[in-house]
Amino acid sequence: MDRTMTGFLTGAAALVLLAAGAAPAQKASPAGGGRTLPPGYVFNIVDWEGGALPPLYERSDQLPMSLHDIVSLTEAKFSEEMILKMLEERRCACDASVGSLVRLKNSGVTEKVIQAMSLHALPPNRSLDLAIHIDFEGLGGAAVSTQAHRAYLYLIIPDGERERVFFGSLRDVLAQAGRRGTAVDNTDLLLPKQVRRVSFVARVPLKEPGPKRALVFTSTRPNIYTEADIPAADRKGVQEFTFDYPASSLQQFCSLQVLHRQDAMLENRWHMERSHFECEWE
Repeated sequence: MDRTMTGFLTGAAALVLLAAGAAPAQKASPAGGGRTLPPGYVFNIVDWEGGALPPLYERSDQLPMSLHDIVSLTEAKFSEEMILKMLEERRCACDASVGSLVRLKNSGVTEKVIQAMSLHALPPNRSLDLAIHIDFEGLGGAAVSTQAHRAYLYLIIPDGERERVFFGSLRDVLAQAGRRGTAVDNTDLLLPKQVRRVSFVARVPLKEPGPKRALVFTSTRPNIYTEADIPAADRKGVQEFTFDYPASSLQQFCSLQVLHRQDAMLENRWHMERSHFECEWE
């Protein structure tokens, strides 16, 4: 045996993989469940778990299944193999918590289907994309007044024990509106209105699934941190919307549209006329 081969066999006990010049690997995904590799460029492959790589699934373009779908298929006597195949192809937009798994078991769903549902469930929702569009409709000229009767716009969404509070100074928003383009509403040909829109978009945390409320209002107070802080004078103007926040979904997008209208008598004042809040999950 030559010296090169002897050196190879001697070094085989270490079995290290050198990835010089490559980005550090992040995860290994053997069938036994992947493990996170430590940072660096040298990895001992003897420490890796044996087995095959995870299977690849052919996904369907159909909408994901729900817990109700799984129970309905079970009650309709669909075979276990068929339900498993549909879960692999379509995934499941469902709550995969322990409580939900117990309810599935009590409904007669087999353990193999429950395990597949847990494996193929979409990731739980922990945030949503929120777009806020504020329109200012008035008769003013090119200059836009930065005054507002109630100086702050609020959106409050209770989230379990927390309350997500979003607010903005209408003075600052109006200043942005003055620098942006203007559309003209010619619904009334004798009294055309100028409309300016300012938009804000961000990804915001929202962790607790289930029925939700969204409270939209304006206030003179800049320091409202919870629903309990809303002054009595502002509560009558609160516009409330309800929506159901799913445990998981293909998309998580909500939009708030708010219309402020110029005061008919005091042109330098604006009032919140109405708002609209809606969400899309599929």
